[in-house]
Amino acid sequence: MSSCILCGLPLADPSREHVIPQWARREFDIQGKVTVAAREDEARADRRPVGAMQHLNITLDDAICEDCNTVWLNRELERPLQPVLAPMAGRARPTVLSPALQPLIATWAVKTVFLFELAIRQKYPGKREVPGYLATPQELAWLRQHKEPPPRTLAWLGCWDCRRETPFMYAPSTAPLPTRDGIPVAGHFTTFALGYVAFQVFTVDFIAAEQHRAASWNTDAPASIRPALPRIWPEPQTPELAWPPPAFPNDQWARLVTWDGALRRPTD
Repeated sequence: MSSCILCGLPLADPSREHVIPQWARREFDIQGKVTVAAREDEARADRRPVGAMQHLNITLDDAICEDCNTVWLNRELERPLQPVLAPMAGRARPTVLSPALQPLIATWAVKTVFLFELAIRQKYPGKREVPGYLATPQELAWLRQHKEPPPRTLAWLGCWDCRRETPFMYAPSTAPLPTRDGIPVAGHFTTFALGYVAFQVFTVDFIAAEQHRAASWNTDAPASIRPALPRIWPEPQTPELAWPPPAFPNDQWARLVTWDGALRRPTD
């Protein structure tokens, strides 16, 4: 018998986790099929279709136990955030986020990055040139046990002018860390937007990072876009965060994903 990827207990009662919450589909009033597109290169914003799904119905099947799904993911995480995130994502409603809400949103964003990647690999295996980050069992266990992002995780919160044509965007990129012993540790920098709300998450195998004495990653966005990307984890830069910050226009997704070109490597 397989085990729940979050709590590690035997998966006697597997469930279907809606990685994109059902409240988002209702908020966007999506009808019919949604095209799924993927980037062909990390350095470019161009995308090609890889499939389609009904009503933005992105699920992860038979990987999470019913208890983790209904108690933690739904009751403790989704429900408290729905009244806040739904109007932000669907209508760009100005919102002041308290010091208690910002870590909760960061945890939700990291959870979404981890589970969305698993769901896309499950639904569209081998169809993407640029796969996202596959979280380690230790990272998933930390997230569930501590109900907060794993060590070395960083998270930012922005605003993207989705214009409703693109209700969900997802762009994973590698983010290697230099190490003391010269053995590379591959971090990952993921951007996703749910409606008007843009999330950016840096994640890494924190055990490998400590083992090889990896340096810290960038704790702040470059100065040219820093006002548009306040950090919400691990230490919120603003105790009371007024959202939205300056929005990234709909035609500047690549600027958001690459941090205004600062994350492009010389070979790009």
